[in-house]
Amino acid sequence: MLEIINNTKRTTTNKPLVYGAFEKTDTLAIDAKLDDELKELIKKEQISFKLGKINKIFTFGKISHDVLYLIGLGKKEEYSYEQLEESLREVNYKLGDELHFDLASFSLGLNDEEVAKRIVQTIGIYNYHYDECLSEKTTNQLKLKFISEHNLKSALEEALWLVTAIDNTRDLVNKPYNYLSASDLAEYALHLCASLEDDKVTARIYNKQEIADLGMGAFLGVNKGSTAEPKLIHLVYQNGSQKPIALVGKGLMYDTGGYSLKQSMNNMKDDMAGAATVLGVFELVVKKQMPINLQLIICATDNRINGEALLPDDVLTAMNKKTIEIVSTDAEGRLTLADAVCFAQKQGCGEVIDIATLTGAVVVALGEYTTGLFGNDQKAIKQMLEAGKKANEEIWELPINDHIRKQVRSSKVADLTNSTGRTMGASSGAAFIEAFIDKPTKWMHLDIAGTSFHTSPARKEPYGATGVMVKTLYQYLLNQ
Repeated sequence: MLEIINNTKRTTTNKPLVYGAFEKTDTLAIDAKLDDELKELIKKEQISFKLGKINKIFTFGKISHDVLYLIGLGKKEEYSYEQLEESLREVNYKLGDELHFDLASFSLGLNDEEVAKRIVQTIGIYNYHYDECLSEKTTNQLKLKFISEHNLKSALEEALWLVTAIDNTRDLVNKPYNYLSASDLAEYALHLCASLEDDKVTARIYNKQEIADLGMGAFLGVNKGSTAEPKLIHLVYQNGSQKPIALVGKGLMYDTGGYSLKQSMNNMKDDMAGAATVLGVFELVVKKQMPINLQLIICATDNRINGEALLPDDVLTAMNKKTIEIVSTDAEGRLTLADAVCFAQKQGCGEVIDIATLTGAVVVALGEYTTGLFGNDQKAIKQMLEAGKKANEEIWELPINDHIRKQVRSSKVADLTNSTGRTMGASSGAAFIEAFIDKPTKWMHLDIAGTSFHTSPARKEPYGATGVMVKTLYQYLLNQ
């Protein structure tokens, strides 16, 4: 958890001072009382400014700060916002409960406001710790103060909003199923809307009978094996004149695979990461007071097994009356998304963006740090890729071609098949959702199956939920 304060000058505090420095630096002009000692340490190569290196220097009372942290920024000629973020991955509460940043030392050639935002965002993301289920809690409170001649209040406030939204997203994904059912998620959404205290926000939660009345047979088919009530979550933010943009999040609260039982179910609590992501983005959009119309749709349920559960060979009828042959009950997320995107279009949304932990195939294709992107509008896809680049989140466009579309429509007993097998799995999943998008609706699909949850983090981030795509989607909507 972070607290942010904008200073205008260095204060007489004993809290640590954080200073950035590049490789091949001969001397540092931090304070005349330290300059000679630091120059000598550099000369003897006892401190290093390689990217991400943290040098802890005790000042022995020569300046008010008891400790000086020198952060390696790497090669000066390669410095960028991405390098800045990488340099800060190990800066967290373990360095102290209050850190004072000399902003100018991190801003060379970059915009001060953007640098301050990146510092807050990166440290906030890497300072995260989920301990809800632990008997002993971790105190990871961290206060950041910025020494700068600029007024950073607005930039820092926005950065803190973003960190809070990402942390809220990660908390939801990290919760085990017995802490977070579909009903619990619906309650969270209502509480979020109430906490935003904005009359431009409205919320409605549909129960099982109301979902049936809407004709959402695909969504309810997934819920057949569960004793837990499904919920259709619909949030609306009305603050513009254009057609609404819909964010659709996959809300599989837990996925056993159904009768197409998974060999391993560990961490399937994260199958609602798409739902958590869109809730995080919605929170940011309202706080930012973006002049847009935004709708959030989540079909929330778990995929379980009992005597009533969905079976392979069953045929379901979706909200738009298209029929679906069930080849695999483990290809369930796309069934809920089919009805969700239909609902979004019936609400008048001109653009639909769905976010889902949809396929293991995307992990095989792109790994754990690149999100797969599909869509029917190249201009929108380009804008999403640009937003991802600015947000420093990796995205790669993947194809949907006519051969893949034909495979999705290859059922001999229904309009569509819900699985085409192991080959082209990410693309066929996207092609299935695309079949429920009517012209001229713009549509994009983000498959975060590999990027939403890390069990063996390779970039020094905490174990578990990542909050991926919250920054990108926020940036994309800002650009609109």
